[in-house]
Amino acid sequence: MEELRSDDPRRLGRFALLSRIGAGGFGEVFLGQEDSAAGRLAAIKLIRTDVAESERLRPRFRSEIEAVDRAGGEGIPELLDADPAARRPWLATRYIPGPSLQRLIDEAGPLPEDTVLALGRGLAGTLTDLHGAGLYHRDLKPSNVLVTRTHPWIIDFSLVRLAADPSLTVTADAMGSFQYAAPEQAGGLGRAQGPADVFAFAATLLFAATGHPPYSGRNQFDIRLRALTEPPDISGLREGALRELITACLQFTDTDRPSMDRVGAVLAAAADTARIPYPPPALRVFERHRDELRSVVGPRADLLDREEAGGREQPTSRPRHGPARTAAPSAPGERWVWHCHDWIRVPPRLRGDMVLTVTAAGILYWVDYRSGRPLWRLDLGAPVRGGMVPAGDAVVLGTADGAAHHVRQTSGGLTHARHRFPAAVHAVGWAGALHGVSERLLVAEGTGVRLLDLRSGNRRWSVEDVGAVTGRPVVTDTTVVCCTDRGSVLSLRMDDGIRVWDADLNAACPAGATPLGDTLVVATADGRVEALSRDTGRGLWTTLVGGTVHLPAVGCDGTVAVATTEGAVTALDASDGRPLWTATSDGRHPRALDVLADGSALCVADQDGIRLLGMADGREGRHWELPAASGLHPVEGGLIAVGLDGAVRRLTLGTAAVPTRS
Repeated sequence: MEELRSDDPRRLGRFALLSRIGAGGFGEVFLGQEDSAAGRLAAIKLIRTDVAESERLRPRFRSEIEAVDRAGGEGIPELLDADPAARRPWLATRYIPGPSLQRLIDEAGPLPEDTVLALGRGLAGTLTDLHGAGLYHRDLKPSNVLVTRTHPWIIDFSLVRLAADPSLTVTADAMGSFQYAAPEQAGGLGRAQGPADVFAFAATLLFAATGHPPYSGRNQFDIRLRALTEPPDISGLREGALRELITACLQFTDTDRPSMDRVGAVLAAAADTARIPYPPPALRVFERHRDELRSVVGPRADLLDREEAGGREQPTSRPRHGPARTAAPSAPGERWVWHCHDWIRVPPRLRGDMVLTVTAAGILYWVDYRSGRPLWRLDLGAPVRGGMVPAGDAVVLGTADGAAHHVRQTSGGLTHARHRFPAAVHAVGWAGALHGVSERLLVAEGTGVRLLDLRSGNRRWSVEDVGAVTGRPVVTDTTVVCCTDRGSVLSLRMDDGIRVWDADLNAACPAGATPLGDTLVVATADGRVEALSRDTGRGLWTTLVGGTVHLPAVGCDGTVAVATTEGAVTALDASDGRPLWTATSDGRHPRALDVLADGSALCVADQDGIRLLGMADGREGRHWELPAASGLHPVEGGLIAVGLDGAVRRLTLGTAAVPTRS
């Protein structure tokens, strides 16, 4: 561990940074402590500026966050929080108080066979569960394995691939370490899946047992050539069960390798203990690591060490694939809470007496509004992009695998229509039937916009090369308005896609446009709030609020409000942009913003929970301590809230004091 440098941040979200842990290809890793009674320690990965600004690499970090959350469970550190929209994105996972396997071998030397078999048994179980969740790690190596006295842990999911979404990391194979990469990865074939993890798993065990990887060389090019032309170096392995297993897993052809299920079964028979029998040199490495941690966090290091030695496991509130269940209400004003055990970041929707919510993994749930009981479940096959849009008695969604989904509940279950496109769908919209014209589905994919007839699935028109649409399109019977990553706001005619007007704002509008009668309100990435005429695109007023706005503006009764990532919520007069009030919160980063159904207060979700601010003066009148809340939907008398902890909650205002409009 190293002391923080002068240019290192001191805080990220709700975590105070304590020291540097290390660095990787995408950024630095810090030790942080949570602002809570428990004060949990976290390993926080902060992405480098050049990576954050890359249109190709930033989506990969979002995929890493989704993969860590979707993987969850024993052997993978729990995701505590993340901010993929920050200028320098970051994610925080539970800190594991142990060294990497790379450091352990470097300092203690190769491990005995029974120790390696026990480590392999733990790693195989984690990888088997990972593959069962439809995920492939694709960069398993000793530096990405942390070890404690009782468990091996897998970290760094930056090169993960979701089985259902091969488009996420097409070129990622070449970014791993060729010393441990399967031949299909070294060849850059873009098809590294489960068998590649089996190969890397065996290469990692080989290093643990011998101190060397299967391939070595002067540089990455030399190593890559050897991986494609020479057999792996297994010198130093004694005859026995470990050598047989490693040899089988290091086969050149992926179809010749055993599955992780088979590997796990072999190791279960070969490793006769659930504990890891470390030799004295390895135990001394653990002691040195604990001393380093003690110098930063004090006696807390000894407590963490004892917890790990006692076999501490992942919290039971986050089982990997456990059945969804309804939990008893735990917060004041909470009618019910239901956990789906997956990260939820898309705001929920209410369709009749059903709450619809979709997880980061792309699972769409129907939950009964009255009881909180889940009734329907639909796997969309890939993460959702662009949110969930009401479509009459149905919803439409876009997913990262290039599909637009139209889902409707019927008396017999769910009807699901999927429309395929070449690129990821990142925004969708819907227009109802009108004058003999059937329902229409607007799809933004790649840099184009298309309109489909929902009844036939035929394309009515396409507009190419307008830029990637940001936020949710504003759709009416006559026009569609889209914001693009090129800094423009574009109005197209619904009948034929002909451009009505194009306003260049010279800055991206991540949250899209918010309609307020005949006015469109747009917040730009550089802190401006712009009002445009909905008919002509003419600018009506401009107000500078400062900071970065990534949430859609909301409005009610002549007032429009915006929230910045720096924690300020500002209310403006919708007629002229005049600031009415600003409410600030130190260190809070708003995740969701909306207006109560009666228009009396703003609802703001951030790291501290959900708070209500009076529309008249910004005075705080109610607070729910729900720090994981990430999406809101106002309903009569309260809210539906969803969170990064996988919870869906129905909250009621009851008789609590709520600031009202004067």
